[in-house]
Amino acid sequence: MNQTINQSMTHEQQQAARVGEVLWKAYPGYRWAVTVVGGLVRIRNLDLSGRWGFDISLETLKTDPLMKKVIMAGGEILERYRLARAGADADQINALPRWTTGEAKGESDA
Repeated sequence: MNQTINQSMTHEQQQAARVGEVLWKAYPGYRWAVTVVGGLVRIRNLDLSGRWGFDISLETLKTDPLMKKVIMAGGEILERYRLARAGADADQINALPRWTTGEAKGESDA
C-alpha cells in the first residue's frame, strides 16, 4: 500500500484495504467490496451480490494476522455460486442464473 495514501486513511479504511488486498491476491479478478462498519468487516462480491456475504469482527482479525478467516469467507462466497477459486472467469460469472434484481442466484444454505 502506498505510504502517502496509507497515512491519510483512517484505521477502518486501512483494515478494509488490507482485507481487500488479501481477497484480491487469493481470488484475483473478482470485484471484492470491503467496508468496515461498527467493528465489523463486511465482505461482498459485487460480481454476485452486494447484499450477501460475510461479516467478520475486527477483534477476530487481531488474532488472525494471516487473515485465514478472510480467505475462508471469500472462498465460501465463491463456493455458494460454484465459481472457481483460481480466479474470475467472466463467462462463468455471466452464465450464472440471476434474480430480477441482477444478483446471482447462489446456495443460501451451503
